[in-house]
Amino acid sequence: MRESKVITVIFIVIYFSYNLFLQMNMSNIFAQQKNIDDLSEIEDTVNRLDSMLNKEKSQLDYIDEEMDYIMKRNGSSKKKRKDRKTPKFWIEPIPVVVFACNRPESVRVHLEKLIKLRPSKYRFPITVSQDCDNTQVTDQIKKFGNQVEYVKHSPGIDANISIPSKFEKFRPYYYISRHYKLALRHIFSKHNYSTVIITEDDLDIASDFFSFFSSTRYLLEKDPTLYCVSAWNDNGKVRLGWMMTRHTWNELEPTWPDGFWDEYMREPAQRKGRQCIRPEISRTAMMKYGRFGVSKGQFLRSHISKIKLNEAFIDFSTLDLDYLLPEPFKKSMEEEVEKALLIDIASITSDTWKPEKENVKMKIMYTGRNDFIETAKAIGLMSDFKIGVPRTAYDGIVTCVYKNTRIFLVPDRSKVLKYDPSW
Repeated sequence: MRESKVITVIFIVIYFSYNLFLQMNMSNIFAQQKNIDDLSEIEDTVNRLDSMLNKEKSQLDYIDEEMDYIMKRNGSSKKKRKDRKTPKFWIEPIPVVVFACNRPESVRVHLEKLIKLRPSKYRFPITVSQDCDNTQVTDQIKKFGNQVEYVKHSPGIDANISIPSKFEKFRPYYYISRHYKLALRHIFSKHNYSTVIITEDDLDIASDFFSFFSSTRYLLEKDPTLYCVSAWNDNGKVRLGWMMTRHTWNELEPTWPDGFWDEYMREPAQRKGRQCIRPEISRTAMMKYGRFGVSKGQFLRSHISKIKLNEAFIDFSTLDLDYLLPEPFKKSMEEEVEKALLIDIASITSDTWKPEKENVKMKIMYTGRNDFIETAKAIGLMSDFKIGVPRTAYDGIVTCVYKNTRIFLVPDRSKVLKYDPSW
């Protein structure tokens, strides 16, 4: 691969030398023409050549980066692994689509953070999708020039969306659902990308945000029981900073709802028992601008504002994430829960309780909806459900750290056999 890199560098040098020669030669030819009265024509021609060369330089930069990525991928592929058809180092572009509407300062701050932290604009192209006629937002986005792609949709208010009378007060959620459908179609149909990372303009991101997504992408390819990868951990708020594949979009698009798209994605008919990977410490957090969104900052003061964004950079590409595949993860979870010591909520929340030894793991059994709610509130977890699923639950099990102790909230299988959508 070292020879391939040298060849690439030589190719780039020769390519630029040749184009520089053409540019100088053409300039000389133009200058020698006797009938040219207006030198501005020469300048226009040179400017066009410069523009062409800049575009070609960008393409060569992309080729150079591709070589770096391929070399890194091939270097890591020397390690033994069972499945070589799905490389752990994802070399295809993973675009980020940013949903924006009417918060100019918010979109500016969010884009600045994305551009600052992304390792490559070719590896992580950014598309900003706007669906309302806010010129201040438009002006802010255009300041980023070719660092982002800007897509402007007609506003939802002009789209003649049919909304049931009982949901009239939720009209903005219908506009949002339409916006998501238009933007995701753009990403997957026009650009034909295989993946997308979805963010909204009120989102803050951690320094290892891109490392997290690029290193977990192969899991979505390898594990059909995965639904998405989410960078957010508030016990399951799926809409903030998450990644899905084109395959999943192709599955969802035909039945995409007119409104409440996030609830739709959680419904059993769409979810099909699939899981979402999320980090223990959130790689995204809500900025202060979130209080001005459609939800008016729901849970912002009581919970979301307390979510701590990860501060220590982790290079996820150096980690073996195969343990997140279904069989090893299920086995590991079952073993940990089995070994965890049973305790009741009154004991562990007592002011005098502390673990008898370090690294001890505890479990609390819950027997139903109300029991879970009381337990979750007692240790500071979000206690609501989404289509019967507790936030961050895996097979009904919710895990957290409380008083420096790993806690598992585990359903009593004699009373809670599976998720109940009525919860």
